[in-house]
Amino acid sequence: MIDPTHVDSAQILAFLAVAEQGSFSQAARVLHITQPAVSKRIAQLEEQVGAPLFDRLARRVDLSEWGERLMPAALQYRQALEEIASTTLGTGVDLTGRLRIALSHYAGLHVLPETLSRFNQSYPNVLMDLKFLNSEEALMAVVQGTVMLAYGTLGDTAHPVVQSPLWEERLQPMVAHRHILGQQPDLTVLRRLAARLPAILPAAHTTTRQTVEHWLHQAGIAPLAVIEVNQLDSIALLVETGIGWSVLPETLMLPGLTRIARGQGPAFPERRLGLIVHRDRTVSRAARAFMDCVQNA
Repeated sequence: MIDPTHVDSAQILAFLAVAEQGSFSQAARVLHITQPAVSKRIAQLEEQVGAPLFDRLARRVDLSEWGERLMPAALQYRQALEEIASTTLGTGVDLTGRLRIALSHYAGLHVLPETLSRFNQSYPNVLMDLKFLNSEEALMAVVQGTVMLAYGTLGDTAHPVVQSPLWEERLQPMVAHRHILGQQPDLTVLRRLAARLPAILPAAHTTTRQTVEHWLHQAGIAPLAVIEVNQLDSIALLVETGIGWSVLPETLMLPGLTRIARGQGPAFPERRLGLIVHRDRTVSRAARAFMDCVQNA
Protein backbone atom coordinates (compact mmCIF):
# COMPACT_ATOMS: atom_id res chain seq x y z
CA MET A 1 0.00 0.00 0.00
CA ILE A 2 1.24 3.49 -0.86
CA ASP A 3 1.97 5.70 2.15
CA PRO A 4 0.09 8.98 1.45
CA THR A 5 2.90 10.96 3.06
CA HIS A 6 5.32 9.59 0.46
CA VAL A 7 3.24 10.21 -2.67
CA ASP A 8 5.52 11.77 -5.29
CA SER A 9 3.69 13.79 -7.94
CA ALA A 10 6.48 13.15 -10.47
CA GLN A 11 5.97 9.40 -10.08
CA ILE A 12 2.19 9.65 -10.48
CA LEU A 13 2.52 11.87 -13.56
CA ALA A 14 5.05 9.47 -15.06
CA PHE A 15 2.65 6.59 -14.41
CA LEU A 16 -0.18 8.43 -16.18
CA ALA A 17 2.03 9.41 -19.11
CA VAL A 18 3.14 5.81 -19.70
CA ALA A 19 -0.43 4.55 -19.34
CA GLU A 20 -1.80 7.10 -21.80
CA GLN A 21 1.03 6.85 -24.32
CA GLY A 22 1.52 3.09 -24.09
CA SER A 23 5.28 3.63 -24.23
CA PHE A 24 8.09 4.70 -21.91
CA SER A 25 9.83 6.58 -24.72
CA GLN A 26 6.67 8.45 -25.72
CA ALA A 27 5.99 9.28 -22.07
CA ALA A 28 9.51 10.71 -21.80
CA ARG A 29 8.81 13.00 -24.78
CA VAL A 30 5.54 14.20 -23.29
CA LEU A 31 7.16 14.88 -19.91
CA HIS A 32 10.32 16.38 -21.47
CA ILE A 33 12.61 14.08 -19.51
CA THR A 34 14.78 11.11 -20.42
CA GLN A 35 13.46 7.58 -20.75
CA PRO A 36 15.69 6.31 -17.89
CA ALA A 37 14.15 8.99 -15.66
CA VAL A 38 10.67 7.73 -16.52
CA SER A 39 11.72 4.13 -15.84
CA LYS A 40 13.19 5.14 -12.49
CA ARG A 41 10.02 6.92 -11.39
CA ILE A 42 7.86 3.94 -12.38
CA ALA A 43 10.20 1.54 -10.57
CA GLN A 44 10.00 3.67 -7.41
CA LEU A 45 6.19 3.76 -7.60
CA GLU A 46 6.03 0.00 -8.18
CA GLU A 47 8.21 -0.50 -5.13
CA GLN A 48 5.72 1.47 -3.04
CA VAL A 49 2.76 -0.42 -4.50
CA GLY A 50 4.54 -3.73 -4.09
CA ALA A 51 3.51 -4.99 -7.52
CA PRO A 52 4.19 -4.30 -11.21
CA LEU A 53 2.04 -1.56 -12.67
CA PHE A 54 2.65 -2.41 -16.31
CA ASP A 55 2.96 -5.48 -18.49
CA ARG A 56 5.95 -4.94 -20.76
CA LEU A 57 5.01 -6.42 -24.13
CA ALA A 58 7.07 -6.62 -27.30
CA ARG A 59 5.99 -3.29 -28.79
CA ARG A 60 3.64 -1.85 -26.20
CA VAL A 61 3.23 -1.31 -22.50
CA ASP A 62 -0.18 -2.10 -21.00
CA LEU A 63 -1.55 -1.59 -17.50
CA SER A 64 -1.33 -4.59 -15.22
CA GLU A 65 -4.13 -5.51 -12.82
CA TRP A 66 -2.54 -3.28 -10.15
CA GLY A 67 -2.06 -0.48 -12.67
CA GLU A 68 -5.75 -0.62 -13.56
CA ARG A 69 -6.63 -0.32 -9.88
CA LEU A 70 -4.32 2.68 -9.42
CA MET A 71 -5.50 4.54 -12.54
CA PRO A 72 -8.70 6.20 -11.17
CA ALA A 73 -6.93 7.56 -8.10
CA ALA A 74 -3.99 8.74 -10.22
CA LEU A 75 -6.36 10.66 -12.50
CA GLN A 76 -8.00 12.33 -9.50
CA TYR A 77 -4.56 13.18 -8.13
CA ARG A 78 -3.59 14.90 -11.41
CA GLN A 79 -6.86 16.83 -11.44
CA ALA A 80 -6.17 18.05 -7.93
CA LEU A 81 -2.69 19.19 -8.92
CA GLU A 82 -4.06 21.10 -11.90
CA GLU A 83 -6.75 22.75 -9.83
CA ILE A 84 -4.19 23.74 -7.19
CA ALA A 85 -2.02 25.22 -9.94
CA SER A 86 -4.92 27.31 -11.27
CA THR A 87 -6.08 28.51 -7.83
CA THR A 88 -5.60 32.23 -7.15
CA LEU A 89 -6.47 34.49 -4.22
CA GLY A 90 -8.04 37.21 -6.34
CA THR A 91 -10.13 37.33 -9.47
CA GLY A 92 -7.87 40.03 -10.87
CA VAL A 93 -4.97 37.62 -11.22
CA ASP A 94 -4.39 36.31 -14.74
CA LEU A 95 -5.65 32.79 -15.39
CA THR A 96 -2.98 30.13 -15.66
CA GLY A 97 -2.73 26.34 -15.62
CA ARG A 98 -3.89 23.57 -17.92
CA LEU A 99 -7.42 23.26 -19.27
CA ARG A 100 -8.35 19.81 -20.60
CA ILE A 101 -11.21 19.82 -23.11
CA ALA A 102 -12.58 17.03 -25.28
CA LEU A 103 -14.05 18.08 -28.63
CA SER A 104 -15.86 16.07 -31.22
CA HIS A 105 -14.09 16.48 -34.53
CA TYR A 106 -17.10 18.29 -35.94
CA ALA A 107 -17.43 20.71 -33.01
CA GLY A 108 -13.72 21.45 -33.03
CA LEU A 109 -13.54 22.11 -36.78
CA HIS A 110 -16.92 23.70 -37.56
CA VAL A 111 -18.39 25.19 -34.38
CA LEU A 112 -15.61 26.32 -32.05
CA PRO A 113 -12.55 27.50 -34.08
CA GLU A 114 -13.24 31.21 -33.52
CA THR A 115 -13.92 30.62 -29.82
CA LEU A 116 -10.68 28.69 -29.41
CA SER A 117 -8.75 31.51 -31.07
CA ARG A 118 -10.44 34.21 -29.00
CA PHE A 119 -9.90 32.34 -25.73
CA ASN A 120 -6.23 31.76 -26.54
CA GLN A 121 -5.75 35.46 -27.22
CA SER A 122 -7.59 36.48 -24.05
CA TYR A 123 -5.90 33.94 -21.75
CA PRO A 124 -2.45 33.18 -23.23
CA ASN A 125 -1.19 31.68 -19.96
CA VAL A 126 -3.79 28.89 -19.98
CA LEU A 127 -2.44 25.76 -21.64
CA MET A 128 -5.26 24.31 -23.74
CA ASP A 129 -4.97 20.53 -23.75
CA LEU A 130 -7.46 19.49 -26.46
CA LYS A 131 -8.49 15.92 -27.21
CA PHE A 132 -10.35 15.27 -30.46
CA LEU A 133 -12.71 12.33 -29.94
CA ASN A 134 -16.10 11.21 -31.16
CA SER A 135 -18.93 12.61 -29.04
CA GLU A 136 -19.49 9.40 -27.09
CA GLU A 137 -15.78 9.16 -26.21
CA ALA A 138 -15.78 12.83 -25.23
CA LEU A 139 -18.65 12.19 -22.82
CA MET A 140 -16.77 9.25 -21.28
CA ALA A 141 -13.67 11.42 -20.89
CA VAL A 142 -15.76 13.74 -18.70
CA VAL A 143 -17.15 10.80 -16.73
CA GLN A 144 -13.68 9.33 -16.17
CA GLY A 145 -12.21 12.69 -15.24
CA THR A 146 -9.57 12.91 -17.97
CA VAL A 147 -11.06 16.23 -19.16
CA MET A 148 -13.02 18.99 -17.44
CA LEU A 149 -15.26 19.99 -20.35
CA ALA A 150 -16.50 18.34 -23.52
CA TYR A 151 -18.32 19.69 -26.57
CA GLY A 152 -20.10 17.38 -28.99
CA THR A 153 -23.38 15.80 -30.01
CA LEU A 154 -25.79 15.36 -27.11
CA GLY A 155 -27.94 12.30 -26.48
CA ASP A 156 -29.56 10.27 -23.74
CA THR A 157 -27.17 9.00 -21.08
CA ALA A 158 -27.32 7.49 -17.61
CA HIS A 159 -23.88 8.82 -16.68
CA PRO A 160 -23.48 11.53 -13.99
CA VAL A 161 -23.10 14.45 -16.39
CA VAL A 162 -24.96 17.66 -17.17
CA GLN A 163 -25.58 18.33 -20.87
CA SER A 164 -26.33 21.88 -22.01
CA PRO A 165 -27.64 22.25 -25.59
CA LEU A 166 -25.98 25.16 -27.40
CA TRP A 167 -26.59 24.50 -31.09
CA GLU A 168 -29.19 22.67 -33.16
CA GLU A 169 -28.67 21.67 -36.77
CA ARG A 170 -30.60 19.87 -39.46
CA LEU A 171 -29.20 16.83 -41.23
CA GLN A 172 -29.93 16.38 -44.92
CA PRO A 173 -29.44 13.51 -47.40
CA MET A 174 -26.71 14.25 -49.94
CA VAL A 175 -25.34 12.50 -53.04
CA ALA A 176 -22.76 13.27 -55.71
CA HIS A 177 -23.97 15.40 -58.63
CA ARG A 178 -23.31 12.64 -61.14
CA HIS A 179 -25.98 10.41 -59.61
CA ILE A 180 -28.69 13.06 -60.13
CA LEU A 181 -28.10 14.13 -63.74
CA GLY A 182 -31.44 14.62 -65.47
CA GLN A 183 -33.44 13.59 -62.39
CA GLN A 184 -35.41 15.39 -59.71
CA PRO A 185 -33.33 15.13 -56.49
CA ASP A 186 -36.04 13.72 -54.23
CA LEU A 187 -36.56 10.75 -51.94
CA THR A 188 -37.65 8.54 -54.84
CA VAL A 189 -34.23 8.96 -56.39
CA LEU A 190 -32.57 8.35 -53.03
CA ARG A 191 -34.47 5.09 -52.60
CA ARG A 192 -33.23 3.92 -55.99
CA LEU A 193 -29.67 4.89 -55.13
CA ALA A 194 -29.93 3.13 -51.76
CA ALA A 195 -30.76 -0.09 -53.63
CA ARG A 196 -27.41 -0.07 -55.45
CA LEU A 197 -25.02 2.16 -53.46
CA PRO A 198 -23.92 1.92 -49.82
CA ALA A 199 -24.75 4.53 -47.25
CA ILE A 200 -21.70 6.16 -45.62
CA LEU A 201 -22.57 6.81 -41.98
CA PRO A 202 -20.99 7.24 -38.53
CA ALA A 203 -20.48 4.18 -36.30
CA ALA A 204 -23.61 2.36 -35.14
CA HIS A 205 -23.19 3.29 -31.46
CA THR A 206 -23.15 7.05 -32.08
CA THR A 207 -26.07 9.38 -31.43
CA THR A 208 -25.87 10.83 -34.94
CA ARG A 209 -26.08 7.39 -36.53
CA GLN A 210 -29.09 6.46 -34.42
CA THR A 211 -30.79 9.75 -35.35
CA VAL A 212 -30.17 9.12 -39.04
CA GLU A 213 -31.36 5.51 -38.88
CA HIS A 214 -34.59 6.57 -37.20
CA TRP A 215 -35.25 9.01 -40.06
CA LEU A 216 -34.36 6.42 -42.72
CA HIS A 217 -36.87 4.04 -41.18
CA GLN A 218 -39.55 6.77 -41.26
CA ALA A 219 -38.68 7.54 -44.89
CA GLY A 220 -38.83 3.88 -45.88
CA ILE A 221 -35.21 3.80 -47.03
CA ALA A 222 -33.23 0.63 -46.37
CA PRO A 223 -29.51 0.96 -47.18
CA LEU A 224 -28.06 -1.85 -49.29
CA ALA A 225 -24.93 -1.69 -47.11
CA VAL A 226 -23.27 0.76 -44.71
CA ILE A 227 -19.70 2.02 -44.76
CA GLU A 228 -18.84 3.29 -41.27
CA VAL A 229 -16.64 6.38 -41.01
CA ASN A 230 -16.60 8.36 -37.77
CA GLN A 231 -15.54 11.81 -39.01
CA LEU A 232 -18.33 13.64 -40.81
CA ASP A 233 -15.89 15.66 -42.92
CA SER A 234 -14.44 12.42 -44.27
CA ILE A 235 -17.92 11.13 -45.02
CA ALA A 236 -18.71 14.26 -47.06
CA LEU A 237 -15.53 13.82 -49.10
CA LEU A 238 -16.32 10.16 -49.78
CA VAL A 239 -19.88 10.95 -50.81
CA GLU A 240 -18.52 13.57 -53.22
CA THR A 241 -16.54 10.80 -54.98
CA GLY A 242 -19.82 9.07 -55.75
CA ILE A 243 -19.12 5.77 -54.00
CA GLY A 244 -22.09 6.18 -51.67
CA TRP A 245 -24.60 8.59 -50.15
CA SER A 246 -25.18 9.98 -46.67
CA VAL A 247 -27.24 12.21 -44.37
CA LEU A 248 -25.07 15.09 -43.15
CA PRO A 249 -25.18 18.55 -41.55
CA GLU A 250 -25.85 21.28 -44.09
CA THR A 251 -22.54 22.91 -43.14
CA LEU A 252 -20.75 20.02 -44.90
CA MET A 253 -22.29 20.72 -48.29
CA LEU A 254 -19.39 20.41 -50.77
CA PRO A 255 -19.31 21.72 -54.38
CA GLY A 256 -19.70 18.23 -55.81
CA LEU A 257 -22.76 17.33 -53.74
CA THR A 258 -26.51 17.66 -54.33
CA ARG A 259 -29.10 17.97 -51.58
CA ILE A 260 -32.03 15.58 -51.72
CA ALA A 261 -35.35 17.42 -51.38
CA ARG A 262 -37.78 16.32 -48.69
CA GLY A 263 -40.90 16.46 -50.85
CA GLN A 264 -43.73 14.60 -49.12
CA GLY A 265 -41.37 12.64 -46.87
CA PRO A 266 -40.84 12.97 -43.11
CA ALA A 267 -39.08 16.03 -41.71
CA PHE A 268 -35.33 15.79 -41.96
CA PRO A 269 -33.60 14.72 -38.73
CA GLU A 270 -32.06 17.21 -36.33
CA ARG A 271 -29.39 16.86 -33.68
CA ARG A 272 -28.25 18.92 -30.70
CA LEU A 273 -24.68 19.83 -29.87
CA GLY A 274 -23.43 21.40 -26.69
CA LEU A 275 -21.50 21.30 -23.46
CA ILE A 276 -20.93 18.25 -21.25
CA VAL A 277 -19.63 18.59 -17.68
CA HIS A 278 -19.47 16.21 -14.75
CA ARG A 279 -22.38 16.63 -12.39
CA ASP A 280 -20.25 16.45 -9.24
CA ARG A 281 -17.07 18.21 -10.32
CA THR A 282 -16.15 21.80 -9.49
CA VAL A 283 -15.47 23.80 -12.64
CA SER A 284 -12.15 25.67 -12.58
CA ARG A 285 -11.88 29.39 -13.31
CA ALA A 286 -10.23 28.66 -16.64
CA ALA A 287 -13.03 26.27 -17.60
CA ARG A 288 -15.64 28.82 -16.55
CA ALA A 289 -13.94 31.46 -18.67
CA PHE A 290 -13.98 29.15 -21.68
CA MET A 291 -17.65 28.32 -21.16
CA ASP A 292 -18.46 32.04 -21.04
CA CYS A 293 -16.44 32.56 -24.20
CA VAL A 294 -18.52 29.94 -25.99
CA GLN A 295 -21.80 31.36 -24.70
CA ASN A 296 -20.88 34.88 -25.84
CA ALA A 297 -19.74 33.85 -29.31
